Amino acid sequence: MNPILQIKDLSSPLQREGVPLLNSVSFTLQSGDRLVLTGPSGSGKSLLLRTLTYLDPIASGDIFFMGSPVAAERVPYFRSQVIYLGQKPSLSEGTVEDNLKKVFEFKVHRNKKYERDRVLELLRSFHFGPSFLSQPAKLLSGGESQVVALIRALILDPVILLLDEPTASLDSAKNEVFENLVVSWIKAASNRSFIWITHQKEQEQRVGNRWINLMKGLLN
Repeated sequence: MNPILQIKDLSSPLQREGVPLLNSVSFTLQSGDRLVLTGPSGSGKSLLLRTLTYLDPIASGDIFFMGSPVAAERVPYFRSQVIYLGQKPSLSEGTVEDNLKKVFEFKVHRNKKYERDRVLELLRSFHFGPSFLSQPAKLLSGGESQVVALIRALILDPVILLLDEPTASLDSAKNEVFENLVVSWIKAASNRSFIWITHQKEQEQRVGNRWINLMKGLLN
């Protein structure tokens, strides 16, 4: 069986002291993989996830999705299937609901529709009521923004989530809900997987079933 995602000799043009911040990184992601990416601060973990979705440039190497190389013209579709959640989610002007609806305006999501009942169900998991949807997005706390980013990703039904310390601003109760939702999401379909960056040892064990370590741009 082909892996969902295959990375071959991926290197970044960005360097520190003459050494690439990503240096010939190779690994695969199979269906059901709950891959935890560890390593010290500055080792290139966030850069790797951003590079995988072409948010940062690639010096060399190849990315294969569902067995096929990700050519330039396929990047929009690829990003609709492989969604990156950064530490500080980007939300636009308007309400929470405006932000959740906006992604359905993109051409790549034209065959999907916004389902308010599904959104409300996800919000209830975090003990947020319908009034939360009318909150101005720019006034949300860091933790609230992370919740919105997760819901926005889940309602698009991607195949892979790239999670960059996604619970860093959540309290313990909402952290638990977040973890449970992502693990439930991956178990609900046979073709899903995620890569999760965390510095929390306990979280590594709770969410992961595979672990890789990045050190100075190299996997070990």
